[in-house]
Parts: sequence; C-alpha cells; structure tokens
Amino acid sequence: MKKQLLFAAALMGAAAALAQTPPAVGDRDTPGAAPVLATYARPEAPLTPEYPPAALRQELQGQVMVKLRVLASGAAADVQIRTSSGHALLDEAALAYLRRARFVPARDRSGLAVDSLVVVPIRFVLED
Repeated sequence: MKKQLLFAAALMGAAAALAQTPPAVGDRDTPGAAPVLATYARPEAPLTPEYPPAALRQELQGQVMVKLRVLASGAAADVQIRTSSGHALLDEAALAYLRRARFVPARDRSGLAVDSLVVVPIRFVLED
C-alpha cells in the first residue's frame, strides 16, 4: 500500500484560500489606525511543505492553522500555531516551512505594501 501526501488546502497561490484578518477601518492619515487594504497578502508560490518522515512512518495526519504576519517586504514574521494538528511533528513542520515562505504583501488603497495578519491552514493528509 503506497501512501502519499495530499495537501487538501495547500493554498496553491490563490488569495481566496488564505484566511486573512478583515481590513481594518482607518487610513494612513489617522494616527494608530490600520490601513484599509486594497489587496490581501498571498503566497508567491504554491505552499508545499515536506511531510516529516517520522510522521509518515507513524501515519500521522492533521491540519495546522498557523497565524503569521506578512511584512511589507514579503517575509513572514511572528509565526505561531493558532490551532494544533494534535501532533508536534506536523505542527513543527508547518511552522518551519512558513517561517521560510515568501509572500506577495498586502497593499493599501494607495498601492503601498503594508504588513498584514494571515491565518494559513496546512493539512497533512495521507491518501492510499
């Protein structure tokens, strides 16, 4: 029986699959207000983290919800588990991968790249 990895919600570069915090009310001219977003952050390329070999051997599966800040530079920051898969191996693999991932940043109404918060679902699923 051959097992393979299936990324059910692997965010194939589609912004629709990336759960974002809703745009905040405010603009650049209001001190302390978050910018109104014209576009959301999205991955630069399809997200395809490696299935940890030990998790494959144990046939572990689950979904990790990871909260992170996409910086205006496109880098990920403040990467943390929002909802665990229930397996430390899968959680750590998702965190490590997303720390290295690159994103197209969100943009405000004037077209400037801005920081934004996103929640990324990573599903580790074995399929026969």
